[in-house]
Amino acid sequence: MEDLKVTDKKSEIGYYSGVVDSLFAVCQLFTILQWGRLSDRIGRKPVILLGLIGVAVSTFSFGLAKTFWWAVISRALAGALSGNTAVVQSVVGEITDETNQALAFPLTGISWSLGCIIGPMIGGNFVNPEKYYPETFGKIEILRTYPYLLPCLLSAVLTMCSIIVGAVFLKESLPSKVRLDTSLPSPISASRNEKPPPPKAELPIRAIFNSPSIKPVFRNYFLLSISAASFDVVFILLAYSPLSLGGLARSPDEIGYALAFSGLVGSFVTLLVFPFLQKRFNSVKLYRVLMLLWPVLFAILPFLSVLARWSATPEALAAMQESMNVAIEASSEGLGEVGMMPTITYPGGTLLWIGIAVALAVLRLGHMCFTLNTILIRNAAPSSEALGSTFGLAQTVACVARAGSPAFVSTLFALSKKYNLMQGNMVWVVMFVIAVAGFVSTLYIREGPVERSYKSQEANEECEMRML
Repeated sequence: MEDLKVTDKKSEIGYYSGVVDSLFAVCQLFTILQWGRLSDRIGRKPVILLGLIGVAVSTFSFGLAKTFWWAVISRALAGALSGNTAVVQSVVGEITDETNQALAFPLTGISWSLGCIIGPMIGGNFVNPEKYYPETFGKIEILRTYPYLLPCLLSAVLTMCSIIVGAVFLKESLPSKVRLDTSLPSPISASRNEKPPPPKAELPIRAIFNSPSIKPVFRNYFLLSISAASFDVVFILLAYSPLSLGGLARSPDEIGYALAFSGLVGSFVTLLVFPFLQKRFNSVKLYRVLMLLWPVLFAILPFLSVLARWSATPEALAAMQESMNVAIEASSEGLGEVGMMPTITYPGGTLLWIGIAVALAVLRLGHMCFTLNTILIRNAAPSSEALGSTFGLAQTVACVARAGSPAFVSTLFALSKKYNLMQGNMVWVVMFVIAVAGFVSTLYIREGPVERSYKSQEANEECEMRML
C-alpha cells in the first residue's frame, strides 16, 4: 500500500491494507458455502482442483498490481475462488473416525503452518528484486516494472505443483459418488466392497444451522476467527510501525523470518503435541483451556512496544525524536501530521526478540483451537452426507468474522495511535475483551452426537468385556 502511494500518511497505511485483506474474506463469504454444497453433489476432488486453479490465477494477478483497485480485484477473485478449506476438511472427515481423527485433522494444520513458513519467506525475500537482486532478477525488465510479481509468481508455481499432485494422487472420498479406495482408512471399512448407497436428499441449510449441537460451535468459531484474523493483521502493523507510533520498527524481511520460524514451531506443535493432548484430555475441556491463550496473547502485545523502546539504540531514539519534532512542526504549520513520520529500523535487542518469540509461541499453541474446532464440527454434524455443507457453513461463519476483522482492527490500531486513545492501547483492550468473549462462548459447547455415540459404543464394549 505504501508503494502504491494510496496515502502519504504512515498512520493510514494499515487502513488500506486492512481493506484489501478483508476483501478476500468478504468474497469468500458469498461463495464458500456454495463450493461446499457443490462438492456434496459432484465430488470433492473436482472442487479442490478448481479452488487451486483459482489460487494460482489470483495470486499471479496480485503480483501485477500497479494500482489500488487492481490489488482489490485480485484479492476479491482469490476469495471468490477459495472454497478448499471446507472441502478438504470434508475429505478428512470422510476417511477418518474418532479413533484416528486426532492424528489426521492436525495434518491440515501442518499444511497451514508450512505455508506460514514458506509464504513469509517468499514474500519478504523476493519482493522488489531490482533493489535486492540487482545482478540477477533485477535485470529482468518485467520484474523491475512489477516489483511484487516475483514472489507472487513463485507462489503461483507452487500452487500449480499442488494441482498436478492433486490431479494424479488425490482420491475421491464422497461415498455417494465412488467406492472408497481400499488404501484409504475409513470408518465404513465393512462396506468397502459394496456398492455405495444412492445419494440422499440435501439437508437444508437451516436444519444444519439450527442443530443444537452445532450452534454453539459455530458461535465460538466466529469469535475465534475474529481473534486469529485480527492478530495476523495487527501484529504486522505493530512490527512495521515506527517507535514513535508505539511500533517495533522491524523491517519486512525480519517480520517474514519471525513468522516463518513461528510457522516451523507450529508444525512440530501440531504434529507432536496436539495428538497427545487430544488423546489424554476431553476435546471440549482442552478446547476451553486453549481458548484462554488468546486473551493472554493480546495482553502480551502492548508490552512488546515497551521492550522495543528499552532495546533501542541511543541513535535510533535520537532519530525518532528528531522525526517527531519535524512532523509536529509540519503539522502545526498545516503541512502534514505526526502519522507521516518515516519508519526507522534498528538492530533489535535480545529482550525484544524474546518478547516476540513468546508472543508467537502463544499464537501457535492457540492455533490448535482450529484443529479442535474442526473435530468438534465434524462430531456435531447432523448428517455424514452433509459434511461438505456443514463445513461450508462453518467457513461461511468464519468468513463473516474474517471479512470485517482486518479493516476493523487496522482502523482501530490507526485511531489508537493517531489520537493516543488510552495512550495508544485501545486496540489491545478491545481485542482482549473479544478474546475473553471467545473463551466464555466455549462454556456452552457440548459433545456432538457423533462423539457421544462413539463414547456410548466404547462403554458398551467395555461392559461386554467385563461380562466375559
